[in-house]
Amino acid sequence: AGTMAGPRIPTDVKPNKFVEANGYAREVVENTFRFSLKNLGKFAIFGIAVPVLIYKGCVQEFHVADSKYGRPAKKFAMDGN
Repeated sequence: AGTMAGPRIPTDVKPNKFVEANGYAREVVENTFRFSLKNLGKFAIFGIAVPVLIYKGCVQEFHVADSKYGRPAKKFAMDGN
């Protein structure tokens, strides 16, 4: 991991090796990332399924509000109506 980044100024803060290692790992993630089925599964869940479910929930809320106030239902993408 090496040394801490930034200028050398005297402070009372002591470096935490775990924080420094985490910061270093985040800086070089493009060099250390390995594609696997586990990563693909996480992408499918959090990159596709969760946003779709949130979107469908929002659309459903719009339809509930429209029917409650007697408005015609709006058309949305990926909408069953």
